Amino acid sequence: MNTIKQLYDYKSNNTIDLDKVIDDFTPYIKTVINNMACNYLSFEDKEEVLTDTFFVLWKNQDKDITYLEAYLAGIARNLIKEKFKKNNITYNIDDYENLIDYYNNVELFSEKREKINKLKISYKELKEDEFQMISMFYYSSKSVKDIAKELNISESNVKTKLFRIRKKLKRYLI
Repeated sequence: MNTIKQLYDYKSNNTIDLDKVIDDFTPYIKTVINNMACNYLSFEDKEEVLTDTFFVLWKNQDKDITYLEAYLAGIARNLIKEKFKKNNITYNIDDYENLIDYYNNVELFSEKREKINKLKISYKELKEDEFQMISMFYYSSKSVKDIAKELNISESNVKTKLFRIRKKLKRYLI
């Protein structure tokens, strides 16, 4: 199954659904911006690059864009370079040598995003108490002992339930 998103996936009636594109690609573009701009640009400049990236896409929505992720990343990189020139910032190309594979591997990013979306959906399959327990353990970083105290159950019961929940999620994801 091809997971690479193309622009036509986000179009209806020849109009781009920019809200959906922004929702789907903001984390990716923020990562591209943060990796390239590092500490050279202020938070405000990075936010401006982010919004300008989607604005440029909107202006060019009639173009035939094969790989949307790569296109958006290219726009962001070019906007960052313009900011660097405008602010007389020089940077060492060696800083970006290790990022070349990352930027060129759009399919890897798409696969990771798809797995995250599947995980989100699988959480909906959990009962409320199961979701609460897994959230306490993984997202709140609470220990088994703390969870047992808070839920008023034994530690071995918490361990068993966590094991079963992970097993249930694994079955769903596979």
